[in-house]
Formats: sequence, C-alpha cells, structure tokens
Amino acid sequence: MIKYVFSAVLVVFLTGTFLASTGQANDVAPNQAPVDVAVASPGNANTPVTGQNLPLYLDEDLATKHADFSSFAKSKVGTLNRNHRLSKSRMQIVKQADGSYLARYHSIDSGSLICKVRRSKSKSIPYVGVLRYKEKIMEAVGASAEECRQGEFIPVAIIPNRHIFSFKKGAWQ
Repeated sequence: MIKYVFSAVLVVFLTGTFLASTGQANDVAPNQAPVDVAVASPGNANTPVTGQNLPLYLDEDLATKHADFSSFAKSKVGTLNRNHRLSKSRMQIVKQADGSYLARYHSIDSGSLICKVRRSKSKSIPYVGVLRYKEKIMEAVGASAEECRQGEFIPVAIIPNRHIFSFKKGAWQ
C-alpha cells in the first residue's frame, strides 16, 4: 500500500514539475532566447592523479621537455639542411639530352615539422621524442648551368621522414 502511495505522489510531483517548466518556457519575453544549460558530472575521485594519467596540458614537466625538444629539433633540421649531400649550396646540375640543364637539390620544409614527446616506460630513458618532417626535392630547368642555378625551383617530390630521439643524461640524443 505504501508503495502505491509513494508512486502516486512521485507521479504528481513529476507532472507538476513538467507543467511548471512548460509554463515558464512560454513566459520568455519575445526578445530573449532560451538559455541552454550544460551539465557536468564530477570526476572519479577514487582514482588518484599520477604522472601516468595526468592530462598533457597539466603536465608541466612534459610541456617543458616538449619545448626543449622542439628547439632541439629546429636546430637539428638546420644542421640536416646544411649537411645534406644535395643541399642548395651543393646542388646537382645535369646536362640533359636536349642540351638544357637540370638543377636539383633537397630541402627540409620547416613548416612541416611535427614534434611529439612522451614519457618512456624505461627507467634509463625518461622521455622519447619523435620528429617528423617532409623533405622536398626541388628542380629547375635552364639553358645553361648558371641559368638553372638562378632559376625558379619547384618541388617535384616529397619524402616523408621520421627520427626518434631519447632524452638521456640531460640532453636529447
């Protein structure tokens, strides 16, 4: 019997709440839009926050290592560009069968650099960094070798590259 009374009271209460909310929606002034309300549930208070489950935007140490690695990667790419066998300063110029010349060099596109850093499971290597970039092969055609060298170079191929580095003894290697 108590179960039926409780159910009846609950139905009356919910019906009244529904009707009251419907009435309020109709009372909104014509120049006011209804407001959407966001609902958030609380986090899991039983799970302690550790370095393993800390969100990346809150992990200051990892953010610092990422900034360090990005700086290291930019200098590394500069070195790779300068020391490449077919860098712009050591471009390859070949005479074609038709008498024209073709100049070719390789260049790393600095706009394509992607750096990612994560914690390592190894005790001896706390961080691992991955550097991705695109190496462009640039070519120009001209009537003479000098005209090629001064000509407009266009990309003819793109080579994707990936290098993996580790953070050991306070430096990226």
